[in-house]
Amino acid sequence: MSKLKTSKFGLGLAAGAMALGLSTAGMASEHGNGFNGIGKNITDKAIEPWDISVFFDGENLPEGSGSVADGEQPYQAQCAMCHGDFGEGAEGYPKMAGDPMPQFVESLKQGLDGVGNRGVNNAWGHAPTLFDMIKRHMPFYAPGTMGVDESYAVTCYVLNLAGVVDMDFTCSDENLADVKMPSVDYFVTDTRPDTNNERCMSDCTDEEPEVVYSAVEGVSG
Repeated sequence: MSKLKTSKFGLGLAAGAMALGLSTAGMASEHGNGFNGIGKNITDKAIEPWDISVFFDGENLPEGSGSVADGEQPYQAQCAMCHGDFGEGAEGYPKMAGDPMPQFVESLKQGLDGVGNRGVNNAWGHAPTLFDMIKRHMPFYAPGTMGVDESYAVTCYVLNLAGVVDMDFTCSDENLADVKMPSVDYFVTDTRPDTNNERCMSDCTDEEPEVVYSAVEGVSG
């Protein structure tokens, strides 16, 4: 059962695909010569660079810290060109500071624009996943190039632009999960299973398959 808001994956899809491929080859190597001895079991060390997902409750936050003041320079240098000097958005990229939460909710109830007035303060449920987004994907032109402390600092600066934390706040692995986002009550945990179907690998049905379409190769229509 996942605990992510809607869904939680222990690894990203790329990591899962890599792990599946390597572990499958490893099993073939161990249990036969189907792959002529190619492949081996994936190690924890090999998975580690991919196992970087930070979850809404702060799980997997790396050790480090960065203050609002520390985040000003890297934000202005690497983020403001897209998100604006004050988080107002630029060049069509998202705002960091959207409408205050009550105003945002009221606009949605009236069917008004829910995109142009959206920001970290009204449409982001948990601070740890903001760090995850920044560390993993920012800046846009060079994703993943910011260090851990720099990512904490930029996260903190963005939270300040959005009016979530004070100017003297320092974000770290110890307190980021405790930062209460204004929209947190609008996010819920999806406790439903990924599927209700039972696994079946053979003889799954007694019925003959129904042919609903047939075609002859090389003949159209």
